[in-house]
Amino acid sequence: MKHPQANMGLGCVSGERKRARRLVRLGYMVIVLVVSASCSTTDQRVAATTVNITALPIEPTALAFYAKERGFFSRQGIDARITMIADPQQAPAAILSGTATFSSFSVGNVAVLKSRGAPVRLVAAGALYRPKSPTTALVSAKGKRFTRARMLVGKTIAIDATNTPAHIGLRRWLKREGVAADDVRFVQMPFAQMIGPLSKGRVDAAVVPEPFLTLVLQRGATRVAPILNAVCPRDCLGTVWMARRDIDSNLAARFRNAIQAAAAWANQEEHDRTSGDILAKYSGLDRALIAKVTRTRFATRLTPALAQPWIDVYAEFGVIPASYSASDLVK
Repeated sequence: MKHPQANMGLGCVSGERKRARRLVRLGYMVIVLVVSASCSTTDQRVAATTVNITALPIEPTALAFYAKERGFFSRQGIDARITMIADPQQAPAAILSGTATFSSFSVGNVAVLKSRGAPVRLVAAGALYRPKSPTTALVSAKGKRFTRARMLVGKTIAIDATNTPAHIGLRRWLKREGVAADDVRFVQMPFAQMIGPLSKGRVDAAVVPEPFLTLVLQRGATRVAPILNAVCPRDCLGTVWMARRDIDSNLAARFRNAIQAAAAWANQEEHDRTSGDILAKYSGLDRALIAKVTRTRFATRLTPALAQPWIDVYAEFGVIPASYSASDLVK
């Protein structure tokens, strides 16, 4: 007959072994979970979505530069590949062909695309036009001074192209001031090429955005009027980010989050120096010039109503058949 205490001792040993085995199994489980989590994190880093983006080398499209350089894209799992374009009309071609997933474009030009049934939509807001701090103006050539629209009758005015925001904004201002578009002569040339003709008087006036506005003023041109105020008496959208209509909704949301974060960052004056350095890197503009221009500010959320003034004015001058709700731009 075994002693009762012996049985109790064996029972204790057996219980301790079971507890030890349970602890070992628990340890294995913890290790597996840690390794799995580590692998998952690594997989997420490796699986970042590669996205091609087109943008002009100017500040109104610079949110892509800021989002890339400040890590806002990477935080959204986006590996951004930015391609510079020289002609704004390359943007819709890149989007529609699939060469680019996202591209910046002027609100007016997006309004035209939508009116023609192009399968594109807005996915994020871009630059604001702020009438109290205008970044575009009508200027007179060196040695000439026009103080009102009537003085421009019979004069030659340089614009970048027909039916662009600069052209339509000028027409809206002339009309408001009682001057018909036929009363002036338009000549077309890229903004960068307006500097010489303005300084030499080969054109009488021109519509010029930053940074060229600062350059022509330094070379003797004078401001006539902030003509885009005739379209946007209050803050409105100047540029937006577009994609194909069938863009993956999750990717579009992540892109928008990154762009909005970049906008909030760039709008802070304390970041002007850093954002200026980034802009100089991507645009090739002189850093000293960037420090002197009126800086662009950006919308921090996509509010389609801020695009309505451009849709209305493009309809007013027959560039699109009729006005429509700006909410259609996001559909």
